[in-house]
Amino acid sequence: MKKIETFLTMSLILLALFSNAVGEYPNKQGNVSSAQKLDAEAKGTIVGEITRLIEEKYVFPDVAEKIAEDIRNRYGNKAYDHILTLPDFLQQLTKDLRSFNNDAHLGVIPRRGPIKEGVSPEEMYKAFYLKRGPFQNYGFKKVERLLGNVGCLVLDEFSYVEMEGENVGGETARAAIQVLSSSYALIIDLRDNFGGREEMALLLLDYFFEKPVHLLSNRYRGREETEIWTRAEKAGGRLAEIPLYVLTSRHTVSGGEMFAYVLKNRKRATIIGEKTRGSAHRTHLFSLKNHKIDVAIPVGTTIDPKTGTDWEGKGVEPDIDVPSAKAVDVAYKNALETIMQSDIDRSERYEMEWALMEVDARLNPVKLNETPLREFIGVFGERKIFLENGVLNYQREGQPAYELEPMTKDLFSFVDKSMFYARIRFGRDKSGTIVKMIMVYDTGQKEEFPKK
Repeated sequence: MKKIETFLTMSLILLALFSNAVGEYPNKQGNVSSAQKLDAEAKGTIVGEITRLIEEKYVFPDVAEKIAEDIRNRYGNKAYDHILTLPDFLQQLTKDLRSFNNDAHLGVIPRRGPIKEGVSPEEMYKAFYLKRGPFQNYGFKKVERLLGNVGCLVLDEFSYVEMEGENVGGETARAAIQVLSSSYALIIDLRDNFGGREEMALLLLDYFFEKPVHLLSNRYRGREETEIWTRAEKAGGRLAEIPLYVLTSRHTVSGGEMFAYVLKNRKRATIIGEKTRGSAHRTHLFSLKNHKIDVAIPVGTTIDPKTGTDWEGKGVEPDIDVPSAKAVDVAYKNALETIMQSDIDRSERYEMEWALMEVDARLNPVKLNETPLREFIGVFGERKIFLENGVLNYQREGQPAYELEPMTKDLFSFVDKSMFYARIRFGRDKSGTIVKMIMVYDTGQKEEFPKK
C-alpha cells in the first residue's frame, strides 16, 4: 500500500489533472477498465477495500466507523446498482463519503493516463508538479507595488520549496519577498488559493513575526502531537512590523485557510473578504491493491493552540465581510488610511492621497448622465469644458481635447492614460453653482481657474 502526504491540499483535484482523459487500464485480475461496465462484484470489492481503509486510517476512528457503515449500507441497499462506469461510480462514492461530515479532503478518483508498472502515486505527483510548477510560477501569480508603497502578493497555491534536492519554489518565494520587503503595508491575496505544501507556508509566515511563534499543532491518528513554530530567522526589514491584510473568498481552501487562520488568531493580519471553505484535514493518498484507484483519506488535523480548534467545516470568518470582488480595494483603502496616520513625509502623503481618490472611486462608482454633466460646461481661463456625444471633454486653447470620466460628483479623471498625472475638480459657491475648475496633480500641486 503506497501513499503520499499532502499538506492541506486538494490532492484529488491535482491528481485528476494528470491527463485530459481517463486512461485505459490493463484488465488484469481484479482490475476494471474505466470504459468497461462495472458488475456488482467489482463494485463490492471496491467498496470493501475503500471502507476498510477509512476504518483503519481516517483521523477520527469513531467517525470512520460511521462513514464506512453508511457506504456499506448504501451498497447493500443497491444504491449503486444503476451506475455502469467506473468514473460515475467513483464520483458518486466521493459525494456519499463527503455527505456524512462534509469533509472535502475525503474522496476517490481513478488514476489517470498511461501508468508505468511500479510507479507510485508519489512519483506521479512529483513528475506532474515539476512540469506544472514553472508554468504556474510556483503559485506566485502577481507581485506588485501599489501607489502609496502598499505591496500586493497574489498567491494561488503553496508550492514545494525543494523537491529531491532541487530548488523549485523557494527561490521564487524569496525573490517575491525581496520585492515586497520595503512596503509600508502588505496585501496577500488568497481568494483563489487551494492549499499546498507546509514548508512553503512556513517559509512565508516566518517573515511576518519578530519572535518564534507556536502556530499550530498537528494531530495524527496513532501518533504523538507535534508543534509547528516559526523560526523568525528572516524577520528583517519591515515585514514583521507592517500592517498585513489577507484576502479570502469562499474558494479559499485548505492551506490558504490555515495561512489566514493563524494570522487572524494572532491579530497579525486583518482578514478581508468572504468566509472560507472549511477544509482543515491533512490528507494521505492511498492506492487500492486490486484496482487503479486512489483514495484520499484525512489522517490528521491541525489545531491552533490559540483557539484549541481547527477550521474544518467552519471556515475562517473575515474581520471585514465584503464580497470578494471588492476585497482588494477595501484592503487597499484600509492600508492607505492606516499608513497616513503614521509619520510620513509630504511627497509620500501626496501619493497616498492620489491613490485614495482612485480607490474611493472604484468602491463608490458614480455615473452621470447628460443632464447633470451640462452644469460643468464652461470656459475656465484658457481651458474649456464641453459636452460631445454625452461625454464631458476638456480642452486647453490650441491643444487636443481629452475625454473625462467622473470619479465623484465633482472630481473627474482623464480617459487618456497619458494624462495620468492630472485630474479635474470643480468648485462650487454656497448656492451650489460651479464657479471654478481646479487642476489637481499627483505631486500635490493645484491650479485654480475661475469660470468666465
